[in-house]
Amino acid sequence: MATPSSICYSIITSIFAATAFLLCWAAEFRCTFVSFTSTSGFETPVTVNFGIWTYQFWTIATSVSGSVIFESCHSYGSEYEVDSFMKMARAFSTLALIFGGTFLFANLISSCISPLQNTPRIEAPAFLLAMIFQSLSFLILHSSICKNNTFIAQLISDTENLGTVGMDFPDTCSLSTGGKCTIASIVFWFMAFLSSSMGVVAEKKAEKEEENTLGTEPLILPG
Repeated sequence: MATPSSICYSIITSIFAATAFLLCWAAEFRCTFVSFTSTSGFETPVTVNFGIWTYQFWTIATSVSGSVIFESCHSYGSEYEVDSFMKMARAFSTLALIFGGTFLFANLISSCISPLQNTPRIEAPAFLLAMIFQSLSFLILHSSICKNNTFIAQLISDTENLGTVGMDFPDTCSLSTGGKCTIASIVFWFMAFLSSSMGVVAEKKAEKEEENTLGTEPLILPG
């Protein structure tokens, strides 16, 4: 039986899950999950970002008045062979979106249609599973994007061939905006799990109290 406290927990769960879902979406589909920052070369360090599905790309448009640099996200082409770690990172990140998103929208719809409906018992485990899947998206740190990155190697080679100032990059990547969003998303999925679990506990407690109340009521026989 839904109670005022369980309804409050349901609202809080929706807020936590919605925040986690949006952070998860941003982490997966932006090209800023990890990055490489130059350690030498230009006076201002150059940062190159890579995502789960896309990587950062620059286009230089030159005119009489000067040059303009356009930044965009491009999907990995045939020049990049997706290794097993990247495939797993993509799969688990997508599963986090599917599991978390499904029960988030189910929570929102049920709250609108029937606010007094009990919290589904499977909701909390689903959010916990979304958190685990989200955590496994960090397998990208073991992929060839973070180690022996061919794009970075090509960039270093191109700058040397152009006769410009050579650039050096670290051997491994570091977390960028998307990676930090993933950490935040993991935290919010866990908070949604806790809130949903507490809502279920509140409902069970209310049901037990109601059973005890019914069991202690005196039996009145008709005269």
